[in-house]
Order: sequence, then C-alpha cells, then structure tokens
Amino acid sequence: MRKIVFLFFLSLTSIIFSQEEIKKIRGIVTDGFGPLQNVNILVKGTDVGIKTDKLGKYSIFANEGQTLVYSYVGKLPVEIIIEDVTEFLNIVLYDKVEELEGVTVTKRKRKSQKDLLNEYNENKNLIKTGFGILDKERIGFSLRIIDTDDLNPAAIDFVTALENRVPGIKVDRSDPTRPKVFLPRKFNSMENGRPAAFEVDGLVTADAPIYIPLESMERIAVINTPIGLTRYGSIAAGGLVVINTKVANFGRREPGTDKPYDQARLRDNFFKEGSTVKNGQLSKSKYLNELLLASNKEEAKNIFEEQEKQLSNSPYFYLDAFSFFKNEFDDKDIRKEIVEKIAEEFATDPTILKAFAYKLDEIGDFKWAAEIYKKVFILRPHYAQSYMDLANNYRDLNDMDNAARLYARYNYLVDKSFFKSSESFSPILKKEFNNLLVHHSTILSSKTFLKTEEEFKGTRLVFEWNNGEAEFELQFVNPERQYFTWNHTMLDNPERIQDEKGQGFSCQEYLIYEPEKGKWNVNVKYLGNKSLTPTFLKATVYYNFGSTEQRKETKVFKLETKNVNQALFQINNGLSISLN
Repeated sequence: MRKIVFLFFLSLTSIIFSQEEIKKIRGIVTDGFGPLQNVNILVKGTDVGIKTDKLGKYSIFANEGQTLVYSYVGKLPVEIIIEDVTEFLNIVLYDKVEELEGVTVTKRKRKSQKDLLNEYNENKNLIKTGFGILDKERIGFSLRIIDTDDLNPAAIDFVTALENRVPGIKVDRSDPTRPKVFLPRKFNSMENGRPAAFEVDGLVTADAPIYIPLESMERIAVINTPIGLTRYGSIAAGGLVVINTKVANFGRREPGTDKPYDQARLRDNFFKEGSTVKNGQLSKSKYLNELLLASNKEEAKNIFEEQEKQLSNSPYFYLDAFSFFKNEFDDKDIRKEIVEKIAEEFATDPTILKAFAYKLDEIGDFKWAAEIYKKVFILRPHYAQSYMDLANNYRDLNDMDNAARLYARYNYLVDKSFFKSSESFSPILKKEFNNLLVHHSTILSSKTFLKTEEEFKGTRLVFEWNNGEAEFELQFVNPERQYFTWNHTMLDNPERIQDEKGQGFSCQEYLIYEPEKGKWNVNVKYLGNKSLTPTFLKATVYYNFGSTEQRKETKVFKLETKNVNQALFQINNGLSISLN
C-alpha cells in the first residue's frame, strides 16, 4: 500500500513545476587572468541588469528557471540558466575570434547553427564540420557535397566510390591498407606528395577511414580551395574530405543503423604515458589527512567528533568522513550517524543529496539510497534525471514494476509536452528502460510495455555528476593507446549544457562495442563548477550489457583539483575495473 501511495504522489508531483523563487546570485567575472569591469549582466527577456564593479564582482536577483546573460565587448557571451541551488556564479569570458573568409554580403537572413541543424536531414547542401555546419549556398568558397545514396554501393570502399563520382580525383594504392587520395587542385598532384586529409564527425585524421562501411555514411563533402581550409592547418594542405556518418559513440544516433565505430581511432592522437595523475597523488583536505593518521577505529572516531565541532556546516566533510569510515575501518554505526546527519541538515540541497546517494550506490546500500533519491525527486519533480535515478534505484532493489512505471511516466510526460525530448538524455533513458524490459519482462505485473531487441552489446559506461555547473573533460584511451575526449564545457559544448539545464539532467554514456578487448583507461580533467566547491562524478560500468551475463560496477570520484588530467580507472578486457 505504501508503494502505491508513493507512486500516486509521484504521478501528481511529476507535472508540478517548482514555484518561482527569487534568488540572489553573486560572483566574479574574469577573462581567465584577471577581473573584468563593466561586464553587462542581464536577466534574459527582462530589463533587469547590472554591471560588474572594478573587481569584477556583481550581485543580481533572478528567479529559478530564468537565464542570466553575460556580455562584454570582444568576448563571447555566456548564458546560464538559474537552478534551484544557484547562489554563486563565477564566470570566465573568452575572446571572440572572428575570421572573414571570402565573405559575400547578401540580403538573406543569417541562419544560426541551431537552424542549420534542424534543416540538416532535409537540406542536402549542408555538411557538419568540427567548426560548425556549413551551407554550400552561403559560404564564400567552393564546396562539393555528395549524398552517399549517389555513390555506387558495390564499390570496395568509399574511396573507390568517391573516385568514380568526383572528376579529377586520383588515388595512390601502393599501400592497399592506407590509400592516399589526391584532390583536383592546380597546385596539388600526386607528384608533390600532398594527399587529402579526412574529417569524420568532427575528428581529423591523415588516413582514409576505409574501415567505415559506405552504408554507415550519411554525407560527404570535398573542400579543395585554400580559403576553406585555413582553420585546419598543415594537415589539410592537400585538401579535405568531410564525412558525416549515421552513427557515432557520442551525438545523434539514427534508427536502424549499424553500431558506432570507435572515435579514438579517427585521429592521430596517441596517449602520452605519464600525462595523468593518480588519485592517490592528489592533495587531500586537512581533516581527511588527520583522520588517516588514526591507528584504530576508536581513535578515528574521537578525531571525527573533534573535527565535527568546527566543520558541522560542511557537507563535504560528512561526505568524506562517510567514505573514510567505510574504506578504512568499516564502522557501520558512525556511518549511520553520518547518513542521518546529511539527510537532516542538508535535506533541501539536491546536489549534496545526489552526491550522498552516489556513495550509497557505490557500496550497494540501495535501501538508504532510495530514501535519498525520493527526497531529490520531491525537490526536483521537473528534472528528467529524477525519474531515471529513482527508476534505476527501484531496479537495484529488485522492484521492477515501480522501475518500469517511472521510466514509462517520463515517456508519458514527454508525449504530453511536459518535458521536451532531449537528443542527449532520451536515448540514455530509453536504453535503461528497454534493458529492463528485455531482462525482466517475465516478472513484470503489467505486460503492456513494449520492448525491442537490445541494440547494443558490449561494455557500457554511464557517467553522472551532482552539480549542473560542473565543467570537465572526459578522456577515453583505447587498447591501442589512442584517445577520444568529450568536452563538457560552456566554451566547447554550450548547446549541450543548455539542454541539460533546460531539461534537468546530468549524465552521459560511452559505449565499447564487442569484441573490443584489452585495457581501456578513463581519465578526467576537472575545470570547476562556478561556485568553488567539489563535484562528485559517478561512473557505472555495465559489463556484457544486453546479454544474460550483464552485471554492473559503480565508482564515485570527488573532483576538486582543477586543470589536472586525473586517472580514474581502467577497464581490463571488458571484465573488471581497476582503480588508478
């Protein structure tokens, strides 16, 4: 009965959005080197605004859900959505670099990248590059775009298909595994040794990616004029072939396509040994160092009680102490005290509660975690992440019915437009839901849920973070020691972060397809979260995902030291985690 009442409560709160609460936002605006005076800060859509003082400081009032816009002459503007926990926003504004390349002025309205992205599927004159989407009809240089439907599907590889489609292309196959493509340019030929480079889904490589099936390619563009290649540098001295695929480990996934390929192999980016710092080498807080000096459980408890007199207002003190009394002495009594303390003293701060729930997940205490996730759900019924977190927790508790209902509830709210479908979040939740149905449909009380076959089998990594303002770079190093980096920053990925803040989620997945074996390394460079507090990163690794042998392992990391490439963990042969 209690579960039924709680689910009924969820069904009510799921469509109730937080009442507007006016908040005072404070912070400092810099250029990365020093404070900026007279930065314009505006509450978007209103006439409320202020300027920073000579020390770069500001304070402004805004409601949760409103957007603050930071602008300064010569700098890229920044937009930040105010969340329920937002109090401090320390902003860095970066230089605006404008390049004019063969500009032709017309009366046509300039389209934004978002507009072009929306048109991409229908407009065959568009191609995605690492510098944005290019419109063949609007750029100031020659660009040839070829839809792969126009290429011969019987060709042995895309290089041959391209050679037969574009006049003037020459191919050197002296090394069959690494064919060189020479584009038709007056100052370029096979004799002068300048083959074309390749950009695949934004990643540049000197080698033709002949391992990608032609049917996995969406669109190909050929750039062979110097004015169109200036941004790429010397690697594109012989021209550039841009390839948009239908699939990729990160980004959009088109239905009914083959599995993604490993993006790390698409660049000449080899991981340098010694470029990371192990967790044990990072500096620790003073209170944690004091606890680590304790020779026994009783001594540690006494040190903790003395520290608590001074640090009772710090949630991070309790979070660290909880891990300490689990890892060093496994004291269940004092851990229970800490659980109750955090649940009571920080009951209105969802970022702290989520960090604590991560730690409970890590040690397998799913019952306590359930109480925390419920508190977060009540605080944030309008956050998409709240549904997935609580549903996953129900699954950990073997309550598959309630897990399925929560996944379905989110989908229902998307259908009814209470949530917008997110191209980043929705596929992750869909994979969670379908995986539940595939593995547990026989024990669900309702048989009305629709399932499909698992689209992915291999090792699946899901990353979640407790603070929506966190900026970091995740680095994945494959067994061949090549790496791919996903940038979660306002500078590199502003549209993604706006999507996260607008829909209320903070997660990302990375897929390692079968039969990939060997040692994978996962690293992170923490860049801060605008409030000078730590961020907690939860990594869940699903082994044999999609098979009957599926299992998972969870690790939680406290990100505090900035601008250091921190080694998180290794995945050995797709079977186990070893911490770095």
